[in-house]
Amino acid sequence: MKLGNKIRKYRQLHDMSQKELGMKVGFSAATADSRMRKYESDAMAPKADIRAKIAEALNIDLEAISDVEISSFADIMYVLFELEEKYGLKIEKKDGKTSIVFDDSDRDLETLISFLTAWKDKKDALSDDPKDVHDYEIWKSHFVTDINDYYAKKEEEISNFYKKSVSSYKGSYAETTSDIVRLLRKIVESGVSLSTRTKHISQGVLANGFTFKVNELLNPTTDEAKKLFAQFLAEFMYWEKLGAKTYTDMQMPDGSFSITYYVEVSSFSVIVNLINDFIRHYENREGQSEYSLDAFEEGFESDLKTYCNDIKDEIKLFSH
Repeated sequence: MKLGNKIRKYRQLHDMSQKELGMKVGFSAATADSRMRKYESDAMAPKADIRAKIAEALNIDLEAISDVEISSFADIMYVLFELEEKYGLKIEKKDGKTSIVFDDSDRDLETLISFLTAWKDKKDALSDDPKDVHDYEIWKSHFVTDINDYYAKKEEEISNFYKKSVSSYKGSYAETTSDIVRLLRKIVESGVSLSTRTKHISQGVLANGFTFKVNELLNPTTDEAKKLFAQFLAEFMYWEKLGAKTYTDMQMPDGSFSITYYVEVSSFSVIVNLINDFIRHYENREGQSEYSLDAFEEGFESDLKTYCNDIKDEIKLFSH
């Protein structure tokens, strides 16, 4: 669909005249309708700032009126080729149907899978009622903004829920990476689910992430679980004060919300590796002999002593 057709589509969805839209964008009453008519007929292309104002006036994502135009099967093929190269898209044929498939287990695709999951849920709930169809088109037009706003709301809920506990934290901050591993171990043992992420940012720079389920964080099963996670948040904020680049990312690839706390300190991969070792052991501990359990603990403690790095030194090294 050409840009002009996209603008017309969303204007009509909002039951606005060309003049009304033009005036909301900022054109005078004398020129508003003629300017919008030129944009919709593709006689004139709106500049970037005008396009942003059009999107704002229509309450739609800027991406909804992008320059991407797919008008033939050949166009579709080259889009698919690019998706294959960048995101590992695969084609599957089964039971008389051809499907475009992404790997749900690919951590690099979690945001995309989250978007697709939300879209599928909305599509599955759609009826043939004309009002539902109209509302669905409106929903699509600001989908990305809505889901990002929802993510931000959930993150704010977590922040508010733990704000008092974090601000009143009186303990000393962890001095070594092994101290953080021990804290994360306690969090897992308290009943909180934990997984890890590692992203390659640039040459020699890794972002190490620690992922928790939002529902568990907002509904801790014990006071101890809440206390331990508040301590993790305090540590995370402390890393930023020391100069580390930190940020969060929300995902819902399986339909349930998770939040990842990232820190761009490459050597923190030792934390990821050690806590992953513990998680694998913890999830498979049932049925193991006392000998095996003791052997793990002995090896784990040995690794904590071997890979015990000073947090301040590591952040200083990787923050420049």
